Amino acid sequence: MARISTYPLDKDIKGDDKWIGSDAQSYGATKNFTVDKVAAYLNSSASIQSQSLRYTYQDVLVGEDREPSTISFNPSIGNTVLFSSITTWMLSMYSNSSDVHTFYTNPLIGSYVLVTDAENISNWAIYMWDSSTQDITELDFYNIGLTHMGSSGGLVDGKDYLISLFQADSIIPIEGDKNFVYTQNVASSTWVIPHNLNKYCSVSVVDSAGTSVFGNVTYDDLNQCTISFTSQFSGQAFCN
Repeated sequence: MARISTYPLDKDIKGDDKWIGSDAQSYGATKNFTVDKVAAYLNSSASIQSQSLRYTYQDVLVGEDREPSTISFNPSIGNTVLFSSITTWMLSMYSNSSDVHTFYTNPLIGSYVLVTDAENISNWAIYMWDSSTQDITELDFYNIGLTHMGSSGGLVDGKDYLISLFQADSIIPIEGDKNFVYTQNVASSTWVIPHNLNKYCSVSVVDSAGTSVFGNVTYDDLNQCTISFTSQFSGQAFCN
């Protein structure tokens, strides 16, 4: 058998490439380990340093136990859930094997969080983290109140998701005031503006020629307003 150092280097690594090693659970028996399986272990065990919390979405059916390190709902709302429909979820106090429940209160309450699919970053959501309360019957889980700010996609049963602090308004003042510019491309007499500024903002409007226009502003909530005009036109609204 040739010395290992004499074998050529593989510079094009694939997921099904293999290493030879010893299996600690089989009394050191020699086994193959694929690149994909090693990568999955490193991700799921948090063996690589990361600032994100990692959970698996579990669609908990009647009679099933709620697993550690999971996101779930009580009662179940399906194995596929749009991010935009979520206002609360149950979160395990454990992310991988670490107890992280104190993080749910400080700094997360009052802050924005980013949720991403661990395998596909284009599947994402941003929420305001409103509250965290320990469940009265399942003490290893916390009921988290959320306000949806924006998203693409949703949760799929069995898939892993990362939660990270996106913006800590509660502890880090934002320099200057928050603002948003809305463009109305299609002429309309009613503009619905999802500014997501979390406040009752002041609004000024110009038409496509840059002329100031005045309308009746209705605040639908802290993150959206509707402006009504006497005629249809396109232009921009400046929210401050």
